Amino acid sequence: MDDSKPQRWAPPEGEALVAHNLKVLRTTARLSQEDMAERMRRLGFKLHQTQIAKIENGTRGISFDEALGLAKALSVPAANFMLEAVAGPNDPHWELQEAAFDIQKAEQEHQVAQDLADAAKARLDQAEARYDEIAARLGVEDETEPTELVFYPAPNSPEDPLRGEPGTDL
Repeated sequence: MDDSKPQRWAPPEGEALVAHNLKVLRTTARLSQEDMAERMRRLGFKLHQTQIAKIENGTRGISFDEALGLAKALSVPAANFMLEAVAGPNDPHWELQEAAFDIQKAEQEHQVAQDLADAAKARLDQAEARYDEIAARLGVEDETEPTELVFYPAPNSPEDPLRGEPGTDL
């Protein structure tokens, strides 16, 4: 009886899946195990580089909180990190996955920029409303566009009217 059927790749589950994703995503992000440990320490976890290595090779278990922390440290959605295997460098979909990660990062950057722009616009609207309120209270007409720009000379420049001529006292 010959049991030499080709083995199909079975996606890892549970801690093995997290370990697989950790190793692939960490190396994709060009982070060392020490870099990963430092990111986890910043999140409040007491992990050393050797513990990251043990998680990746499956000799150290991880808690649910650590899995969430690892996903956060890698800036990936925790659900995907714990439920879906990411393609490794030998997978034909690796390049496509990398492009998808680039899109996801660019979308996040765009959202941050949009949020900053929205906040700046809100501050501008608030400042303009305050200006209008003060102008109305003081009875000042709104001159948003001055009719003529007035430039004042720099102090002690030749055009400064307060600058005395050499040899004269002011």
